[in-house]
Amino acid sequence: MLRVLRHYLPLRRAMLVFSETVLLTAVLTAGMSAHLLSPLPPALNLLTEAGLSIDAARWRCALSAFLLTLLSQVAISFNELYNFRISTSRYDRASRFVGSAGSAILVALAAVLLAQGWHLTRVFDFPGMRLSQLVQTLVFTMLLGFGLMYLWRGAFHFVLRQWNFSARVLILGAGEQARSLAKEILERPDSGYEVVGMLPEAPLARSELERGETGFFLRGAALAGASAGLGDALDNGNGNGNASGNGHGVEKSKPALLLEPVPAVATLATAEPQSKPLSEPLFDLVERLGVDVVAVALQDRRGHLPVEELLRCRLAGVAVKEREALYELITGRIAVEALRPSYLIFNDGFGRTPQGELAKRALDVTLAALAIVLTWPLMLATAIAVRFDSPGPVLFAQERVGRDGKSFTLYKFRSMRADAEAKTGAVWAQKDDPRITRAGRFMRKTRLDELPQLFNVLAGDMSLVGPRPERPMFVKDLSGQIPYYGQRHIVTPGLTGWAQINYPYGSTVQDALQKLQYDLFYIKYQSWLFDLSILFNTIKTVVLRRGT
Repeated sequence: MLRVLRHYLPLRRAMLVFSETVLLTAVLTAGMSAHLLSPLPPALNLLTEAGLSIDAARWRCALSAFLLTLLSQVAISFNELYNFRISTSRYDRASRFVGSAGSAILVALAAVLLAQGWHLTRVFDFPGMRLSQLVQTLVFTMLLGFGLMYLWRGAFHFVLRQWNFSARVLILGAGEQARSLAKEILERPDSGYEVVGMLPEAPLARSELERGETGFFLRGAALAGASAGLGDALDNGNGNGNASGNGHGVEKSKPALLLEPVPAVATLATAEPQSKPLSEPLFDLVERLGVDVVAVALQDRRGHLPVEELLRCRLAGVAVKEREALYELITGRIAVEALRPSYLIFNDGFGRTPQGELAKRALDVTLAALAIVLTWPLMLATAIAVRFDSPGPVLFAQERVGRDGKSFTLYKFRSMRADAEAKTGAVWAQKDDPRITRAGRFMRKTRLDELPQLFNVLAGDMSLVGPRPERPMFVKDLSGQIPYYGQRHIVTPGLTGWAQINYPYGSTVQDALQKLQYDLFYIKYQSWLFDLSILFNTIKTVVLRRGT
């Protein structure tokens, strides 16, 4: 994975985005500046009126082509075409490319026409063409560019299948943590990692433990299958499945050695080969399998961690990672098993600087003020809808826990009946909650009920991005059941967050635990680029109506 301003980006996705940026920019530049190769008198007259030379006009066309490419890639991203599970499916890729092309053309035309109307002569400008010619040429060139990008997508995925660019991972261990890591890797074809095997620790006798010896068992059964089928096998702890994929565009992984822990002198079931101690050093096995990363996922490291062999691997250029660190990179959340003081204290991240705090606050105030200016008509319409839909106040005020555990009053448009908690007291909202009003259902789906929180952001009680603030009684309850739950309050709570765009709405302690893992990941890797990414994905969620 590539690390960009503390934010991790899968290498495959970065390669795809970069290659398509180059391709579409080249097509748009060539198509929209073709009239400048041998300019006719009408084009020369327009350039003269604008005071531009031919070379300057070409550079302006190239810059405008690049900006239109970025807008087009926003449309592509909105259609989930940078999600490899969708992109590798021929049917999904074709249907979504049509939608992306249509959206990109509309956005490009709007940008060009607005630039013409506002006399923005340095952006979205293609000098030497009259407006009617510009529109016709732009539509044709965009269609050509998206057609070539669609063909390139097919070639790109073909190349990935033929020449695997993923880092090959050998998992040291075969317990629950090791299997969950393998399953996460196999379910994410764009993660840039591939499991080549799981090597379990062998149970040792007391005399061997006293001598400090380590041992591993190797079972030579190969297991091939797509990510879904192999994931099921790993869930069941059974390495004998020869599962097939779901046929929905998931690239099949190459055969992986599934290595299961067995007693020192034992025979597996009749249909399985006998397990035997690993006869070659770990370093030799790593070289023979072409391993790039050794992930240490041992349940108990005492007497089982091959320190010397791992050191040989590390010095030979093979990455050695803790299971939790690799799990973070792949899933975007901190594993439950990592919620221990040593991991949170000694690992990188969780840094807070005055400069970073000031930059985040400036971004919050600027974007919140801009959002209020742009959305005040929606706020007015929403307030009227709430007022006439059901009796009660328009705004709903509720105490929430903010930064450093301090309480503040959060404001929302009321989406439930005014007496929603008169009989039950404070309870979590449920899916299809009968207390939600007709207008409230639409507001929750479109997030319109959250708009008054922009004023909480201006007041400094909230940020645009951060862990969602919870009610005091729920915080007290969850803090007693979930370790380190209070650590999410070391930052300002947010209008949206990393957990909100990655995990569906939940109303249980288990849901709160899953969201905590995402919240701690956000706190660990917080940056302005990460915030902008979350805001973009939140807008995409609202536009695609994936609300609660």
